[in-house]
Amino acid sequence: MFGFVVASASSLTDEEKTRYQAAYCGLCRALGERYGQAARAALTYDLTFFVLLCGSLHEPAEVTGEAHCVTHPVKMMPYARSSWTDYAADLSVALAYHKCLDDIADDGLLAARAGRIALAGAYAQAEARIPGQCVAIEGAMERIREIEQSREEASPHAAANEFGLLLGELFAHDQGFWADSMRTLGNALGRFVYLMDAAVDFADDEKSGSYNPFVALGSSREAMGETLSLVAADAADAFERLPLEQDLHLLRSVLYEGIWIQFNRTYRDNNEARDTAAGPQRASISSTI
Repeated sequence: MFGFVVASASSLTDEEKTRYQAAYCGLCRALGERYGQAARAALTYDLTFFVLLCGSLHEPAEVTGEAHCVTHPVKMMPYARSSWTDYAADLSVALAYHKCLDDIADDGLLAARAGRIALAGAYAQAEARIPGQCVAIEGAMERIREIEQSREEASPHAAANEFGLLLGELFAHDQGFWADSMRTLGNALGRFVYLMDAAVDFADDEKSGSYNPFVALGSSREAMGETLSLVAADAADAFERLPLEQDLHLLRSVLYEGIWIQFNRTYRDNNEARDTAAGPQRASISSTI
């Protein structure tokens, strides 16, 4: 779906890597069981972070075990699954389906059309399970598309704000006392994801003329890093206010390192941009732990 909200493997212990993979495999199994094999194409590490986050916050009962799968027919793979895994599977299908629709609207790619067809049945099931979230996703994606098509230069972050509002609502679902905190975290993370996608696609969008808020602003790599750092700091602040213990180091590896992997890979020849981007995150860590 996004491809940005991932753990930094280099900062994880072997035990944490196994735990992370188990949560990922649990989400994969949930997709297959709830929506069929084709829906496993919607699997991402982004919502694995959400599963682990909710697991740490609520400590629900987990089903764990080892099993073979299509991807690993020989090796037994550990998995961990909870009620939050099932919700994440529902969101995975809904978000992936609307991503296909968005790609079709943008350039009509054959792969996106094939994806829409493959996920159509699964999406119909997701609509029955999480109707409110599907309506919210559809509305947000339509508003974002309108902003991008109108090239709304007076508000260059309008589309990012819309995606932030959407992810905030999806994160807040069934969170009880922590709904507002999870909404704040999801909002910041959604804005970050949209802007990170714009930063990574800067060169391609500048060349093609596709909408990109950073291109519209004429942003440098350093300016993009600074903007992303401020939004990442908002996400880190909301995260550190949650009473988390389980998988805490693993979750922090996502928010303080993993979300920067693609930026650093894209601009690997610019160490100054990387240092600028990392600064506010480190400040956030030291001020909240």
